[in-house]
Amino acid sequence: MKEFKRITLQDVAKEANVSYASVSAVLNGKDGKSIRVGKKTKEKILECANRLGYVPNMMARKLKNGSNSLIAVFTYEQIFPVESENEYYRFFVGIQETAEKYGYDILILNNRPTEENSSRVALADGAVMIGVNRDDKGIQRLVDANYPLVFVGRRQIGDSSTHWVTFDYQTVIDQMVHHLSPLSGNKRFVYVETKEQEREPRKDKSSFLNSIAKKLNIDVQVVEADENNHVSEEALDLIAESKVVLFDRIFLLDPFEADLSKRNLKLGSDVFGAVLEDDWMGGHEHWTRWSNERLELGSLAVKSLSMLLEKQSLEGAKRYTPLQLVIGDSSRFPK
Repeated sequence: MKEFKRITLQDVAKEANVSYASVSAVLNGKDGKSIRVGKKTKEKILECANRLGYVPNMMARKLKNGSNSLIAVFTYEQIFPVESENEYYRFFVGIQETAEKYGYDILILNNRPTEENSSRVALADGAVMIGVNRDDKGIQRLVDANYPLVFVGRRQIGDSSTHWVTFDYQTVIDQMVHHLSPLSGNKRFVYVETKEQEREPRKDKSSFLNSIAKKLNIDVQVVEADENNHVSEEALDLIAESKVVLFDRIFLLDPFEADLSKRNLKLGSDVFGAVLEDDWMGGHEHWTRWSNERLELGSLAVKSLSMLLEKQSLEGAKRYTPLQLVIGDSSRFPK
């Protein structure tokens, strides 16, 4: 059996008939910095490297500059989001595409960063963390060690300063409340929440909703769905009277529509509704919501992590991804 022979920079330089310095500059991402390489020469180097099957020697690179161009993508969920139906799938796609663009390989981890396995995270230069389930003690150890972490979604870990990127909930919720306000005759909204544990994104959305509603003299009545995602008969009476209902999660919508149907009430005429989320599940285009920008937020997380790895300050850096209000039939103005 023929042994594996690693193709070196010298091999590529010989094949392309150019200097080792030119090959090193192009394949190590330093073209235009320490040395400038012409366009045709660069194309020739890349073609030869691809044809020969050159791959970087990650261990040598790490020994040289303390970096192995490897980032971890960490989720606290039991199953890593590789299926398109998963809530976090598009975040991961954005992370993956941008990591490739920036020249990073990805280490995928989906167990919690406890003391026993946090060393696995440390195999990478830094990590992007996604998901709502978490082990704050494990993360605290990494934060205390100044390990480069960027959270997808605002996260507060004790009194520690954390790096995160999130959606611009405030702007789009302001637009949503102003859109819904004329539909409520008694200036009251009903807001339906799940029984899920309250995390930072949920707190932020609720806070923005209440703050904006208060400015418009709108009373927000909060009700909680049961373990089967249905609301009580009393809550349905309140919704029918108030005319306007908002939901914090999209999976509450189908049970609600079933309950409306039992009462012979029609969404978009008898009751107007919206959801403080995007249509990541699909099939809810008729609901007023916001656009799905999860891929963009995943991409922003990698860009922020890259800045940390390059020892750049994140002060003043972009940390919010804009959202667009999408008005569906659930809250269109009556004809």
